[in-house]
Amino acid sequence: MDFSLSTEQNEIVLWAREIAGKIKSIAFNPEFSAEQFDGKIIRLLARNNLLCPTIPHEYGGLGMDRFTTALVIEEIAVGFPSAAAVVDATIHAAEPILLAGSRKQKEKYLPLLTGNNAGIASFALTEAAGGSDLTMLKTIAAKDNGGFVLNGRKDWVINVDRAEFMAVIGAVAENKRKSALRVFIVPRAAQGFSLGIKRRTIGLDHLYIGEAIFNDACIDKGNVIKIDEAGSGYLLLTQTFDLGRAMVGATSVGIARAAYETALDYAENRWQFGAAIRKHQAVAFALAEMATKIEMARLITWKACWLMDQGGDYSVSSAMAKMAASNIAQEVTAQAADILGAAGCEKGSFIEQLVRDARVLTTIEGTNNMQKLVISSQL
Repeated sequence: MDFSLSTEQNEIVLWAREIAGKIKSIAFNPEFSAEQFDGKIIRLLARNNLLCPTIPHEYGGLGMDRFTTALVIEEIAVGFPSAAAVVDATIHAAEPILLAGSRKQKEKYLPLLTGNNAGIASFALTEAAGGSDLTMLKTIAAKDNGGFVLNGRKDWVINVDRAEFMAVIGAVAENKRKSALRVFIVPRAAQGFSLGIKRRTIGLDHLYIGEAIFNDACIDKGNVIKIDEAGSGYLLLTQTFDLGRAMVGATSVGIARAAYETALDYAENRWQFGAAIRKHQAVAFALAEMATKIEMARLITWKACWLMDQGGDYSVSSAMAKMAASNIAQEVTAQAADILGAAGCEKGSFIEQLVRDARVLTTIEGTNNMQKLVISSQL
């Protein structure tokens, strides 16, 4: 068991921290806008090839393993959580192609997420009626002229407005059994695709999250992943979520760390009763609890990522990482806001943003109750 980082990983952390600092300076100023998020922050990530760092070198990516990717995502989340969430969503969308896509699919779509002009991608599963219940899925793909015609409406899709492509979960039969599920790669310019309602969220509110509507959208057979293997769509879906949950864990660690560092700095510079408030036991003990919780969240996330890189069984560890880290992010941001007192309640402040962002992370990539279901099923 070795908890040390390699020289290369330490250098990558410092590099990512520098980029995150630049992102934070852009994001937290009074003139920041949605246009700047797209035009400056996403472009900055693209110039550094960080929109999907797990893509192999042969397709233009950095070829990072999961552990190193988690290190990078934590740093980005410390600077600006919404930027980390964009990366999480893009990795999630690329995952089915990386896991099971054909050579042709990889060569066509993965390079769209790499290089100076890289774009982002979306993963579309959730529907208004069913949520996590796949038996309620209403997105149906009917065979037509060697391809498929897709009809349905997906909701709460991150990056949906500017995604180069979407990985869409649909069924090829009305019975919607697991064997009927497939993953469809839908390009942004696909005929029959349109945007629906834009959702307004309490946190990660710089993201574009909304509906994706498919009205007789034509999907070429070559854009269906593993169409000939019964049940592979469901298996691919579970594998994709198992991998993606740990990245949300890393984002949660970053948010918690940002809140802790903000509270620590405040406590060192805020004086009351003749001493910095961090010297007062109530504040000192709260900071000790926060630091311990962050370490716990980080280590469980690292374990899940290490298992992924070693080819181990990471399903339970990844679910634990997502659940524990996102819960800890809520706890730590709330404690940080308490330490800041009135300053922690100021609308538009960094800590206020972190509190709201942490709340959203318990829901994305499967609610924490779904993580409990995954964990309990394998006890």
